[in-house]
Amino acid sequence: MRYLVLTSALAALLFGGPADARQSCGTAESFGQKIIKAGDPERRVIEQKPDRTVQLETRFGGAAGYRHDFYKPGRTVQIYVRAGVVTEICRVRD
Repeated sequence: MRYLVLTSALAALLFGGPADARQSCGTAESFGQKIIKAGDPERRVIEQKPDRTVQLETRFGGAAGYRHDFYKPGRTVQIYVRAGVVTEICRVRD
């Protein structure tokens, strides 16, 4: 019994522990007076002047969209855009 508890605790740390707790994904993020949410056009993201833009690729090397990064105190906000539409907004703690 003790062996089972220890191995399950170790597996939780290795495969789903603190690294997963550092990132949370949602559907909206505020930038001052403006709010960007999933479904908005990419233009609203670009107007906020992202700190970094990364082109996403398929496994075969083709373009799949963009990830726009915004650095805020204590976290990074990553906005994923595919086909010109915001699909996901994730927050990664520093």
